[in-house]
Amino acid sequence: MSIDLLFELQQETRRLFIAGSAMAANDLRLNRLLPGLKKLGESAPVFNRLAAAAEELLTASREDSPAKLLDLSTLLVAVLYTQGKTDVDGEPQPIQGAGVDLATDIPYRKLHPFIEALTTKGQGRLEQIRVSYEDGSFLDLRALPAVCAALEDSYAEIPDFVQEKLIPAFGASAVPVLQSQLDLQGGKGDGRRLLLLHRQLGEAMIGLVAEGASSGSTEVKLAAISILGVYADQEPLLLALSRDKRKDVRAAAYASLASIGSAPALDRLFEAAVSKDGEIAVGPIRQNGSPQLLARLIRHGEQALASYLNGEAKERTEASEQLLIVLHALEGSGKKMAAEAYPFAQKLLTTAAYLVPETENAQEAASELLLEMELPEADQLAIELGNGGKGPFVRYGFRAAFRTLSPSEVYDRYAGQMNGGKSRVAKELLAAIREVVYHDAYDEDEDRYGEPAVREEAWDSRWVSLFIRLDQPGLVCMFAQRADKEIAVYLTGKLREAKWGGKDVSDMLATLFRIRYKEAPERFMELLDKGAARNMYYMHGQLRRLVASMPKSYVPRLRAFGEQLTYESLRNEWMTLIEEIEQAPTSTEEENGRGVWGWLKSKMS
Repeated sequence: MSIDLLFELQQETRRLFIAGSAMAANDLRLNRLLPGLKKLGESAPVFNRLAAAAEELLTASREDSPAKLLDLSTLLVAVLYTQGKTDVDGEPQPIQGAGVDLATDIPYRKLHPFIEALTTKGQGRLEQIRVSYEDGSFLDLRALPAVCAALEDSYAEIPDFVQEKLIPAFGASAVPVLQSQLDLQGGKGDGRRLLLLHRQLGEAMIGLVAEGASSGSTEVKLAAISILGVYADQEPLLLALSRDKRKDVRAAAYASLASIGSAPALDRLFEAAVSKDGEIAVGPIRQNGSPQLLARLIRHGEQALASYLNGEAKERTEASEQLLIVLHALEGSGKKMAAEAYPFAQKLLTTAAYLVPETENAQEAASELLLEMELPEADQLAIELGNGGKGPFVRYGFRAAFRTLSPSEVYDRYAGQMNGGKSRVAKELLAAIREVVYHDAYDEDEDRYGEPAVREEAWDSRWVSLFIRLDQPGLVCMFAQRADKEIAVYLTGKLREAKWGGKDVSDMLATLFRIRYKEAPERFMELLDKGAARNMYYMHGQLRRLVASMPKSYVPRLRAFGEQLTYESLRNEWMTLIEEIEQAPTSTEEENGRGVWGWLKSKMS
């Protein structure tokens, strides 16, 4: 076609403008185009003029070649303009606008780093995105396409932030862009788009959501299924999807069926629980919490226990798995289901043939269920089971005893079973004590001076001496209430053997300050002077409290230590804290600097 030849000639003239017109003499590429131009000249004289201009350029001298090249190019451009088309095929159609009401008044120089962080790779992008979010500069029409596209970013924290923070801030303005980018056969980013669109459009999206659940890619399907759980009329589709060959699809369908909670949905959850899908059905069953479904599972568990006791090896294995599924499904519902669950758990935990090492996981789950019930008979059973020191029962028995017996009764019953802290029973008891302690010690209504300590009225005072004999510094710290000689000697002795950064070191120091041991500041400085500057990397909260607990008289020594710190950032933070201590009112020096920490906390709040 003539237009193709003209474009090729234009390309060659551009080449000669760059290379220099002197290179046009006898140019092979230009010579190759001449026959075509002359042939076109037979039907249109203008092509003869182009051929003649090309020949004049080919034969021009070095001095005349610039003018000849310019003549040829000028004529060629004029001809090309006559060959152009401005219309398109088809009938004109109206263009529908997106109706996005967003400003574009933010200087692009400020917006560009945000868009670049969304559209490139590399470190530090999330920080830049957060900065733009915090100052509000991201709410610009020019940024919206990049924000929506970032839902597919490979760095997981960025699409999470975009989904949770940025796009919700755009609100309905993001809908047109999300719709234009949505691909039901796409990946995780498209699943996120579907969720965001549903958040804005609600039930108007149900047709598209159902399509995504039925025929979308796996990621889109999972997102769509999670949406369908709020629409009861989508139950038939969810029931069908709960039989999908893919496990993750079935799991998502179970979760949505649990949200619907109809009789057919609960029947399907029960069917899943007693099948190979038991593990993935447990979560949705707990989420739903239907007493009828849980009671049905308890009856199934009783049948499974009978099968375990009377069956052969294969039946016993299957029954054991089913019992564990039932117990996991009941987790968190012990108090609500106590009437039905207690007889089941009691039979399970008192049947000797079932209490074997292979079922220990189920025994633990059943014991935990007993404690959840908060029934006197359940607590008593847990205590009795723990008396034999078998399996995990002693741990649960201690927890039941702690909430039902007096502090002295708990000590008298269990302290003698410690046996040097090395036996299995002793280890189980220590684990139980730590579990109870760490739940009991953090009391929002009491000032623990930054460190947890047990409630003195809840524990027998003899425990701390026992933990000293068992060499359990962590528990000694938790149980220490005052600066008794035995506690002080034990903790200071452990600190003399320790180095900064060792296990329990910070806890022991904090405890000495908490119980108002008068030598606590000196013990702290001794530990710092033993080379702590080389092993200190950052100012964690407990270290800040320790420094703030020091009397002002120690400021020169603390400053001298700070100058030895290896890391500049830590050194600067240390010196800033020392300056704050110097500024504290003299009245805060009471109780070994405890008031200084309180004063600093009030400044930070």
